Amino acid sequence: MYGSSVALPGSVRAKHHLVRYADDFVACFEFERDARQFLEQLQERLGAFGLGVEPSKTSLLRFGVMARALCRREGLRRPASFSFLGFTHYVHTSRGGRFVLGRKTQRERLRKKLQAFSLRVAALRHHGVKLMQRYVRQHLMGHIQYYGVSGNIRSLRRYLFQASRILFKWLNRRSQRRSITWARYGPWLQGWLPRARIVHALAVSAL
Repeated sequence: MYGSSVALPGSVRAKHHLVRYADDFVACFEFERDARQFLEQLQERLGAFGLGVEPSKTSLLRFGVMARALCRREGLRRPASFSFLGFTHYVHTSRGGRFVLGRKTQRERLRKKLQAFSLRVAALRHHGVKLMQRYVRQHLMGHIQYYGVSGNIRSLRRYLFQASRILFKWLNRRSQRRSITWARYGPWLQGWLPRARIVHALAVSAL
């Protein structure tokens, strides 16, 4: 990932960052030439040990402060986004027109989590409402704790809304009779369902 394609004199030291978790990482460079050189050397280094990068997870992206302007100059619609640790990161701008690092829950991750959540709630429906309620609350609190980062409030709200619909579905499949209506369900949720909130105020990258 690089922030600009404009080369500075050799005496000026270019900025670079590496963000790593386990075997996943994002390497950030100020200039495209440095990013390409890093990728080439990484492939050579891994190849010496009979290893290689994962093609589906490896790409060279223009990102950062200059990305929008450079894409417009080349007739491209918008800078590419990338996914890392369950988040989709994208180039965004503040109301004042300044670069902002946008983050939202990765769509595929959100879909799979909701599927697993639904299966778990369905399995608990014969064990009583209190156990279902306890699991849902713990699950959503954990989700908020991880995904509650700056700029992701909409994704959080969407997840909580979908989770509440799933719970409503399985509450009403505990027996042949409908056990709860929407009119009763909303006030009941307000008493214990956690609300979407930002837990981690993350800094904005300057690349």
